[in-house]
Amino acid sequence: MTEPETLTRLVAERVGEGREITFRAFEAKAVDPETSYRPSRSTVWKVAKGESIKPSPELIRAFAAGLGLPLGRVQAAAARQYIGLVVEDPIGVEAGDDDAVLRVAYVPTGDGDDFAAVRRFVGETRENTDSAE
Repeated sequence: MTEPETLTRLVAERVGEGREITFRAFEAKAVDPETSYRPSRSTVWKVAKGESIKPSPELIRAFAAGLGLPLGRVQAAAARQYIGLVVEDPIGVEAGDDDAVLRVAYVPTGDGDDFAAVRRFVGETRENTDSAE
């Protein structure tokens, strides 16, 4: 079983000495494109260490910009870490700029594949829709 993707894990894999980007460079790039919000240095370090923070849309957008990752991926990682929700795509298709996107958020039970029923439902729905056309 793979470790869940969290915001701390995304930062740890990419930011720091010997990684893709230094903390200084990350701090310079971590700017919310909508509001120009920049997380404080202490907030960046708290996330990197896995400490508790108060996530906000501005903060998550800034981290996505700093990491150079899709916003949806960073949002899902933050939801997992700070709220305990797993966010998955039952279709398995990356969103484009003009695509409708389906994401399902749920609390994992730990007793197997929590998402299997959703995948079956979406698959059956797609098959029924395709055959009706």
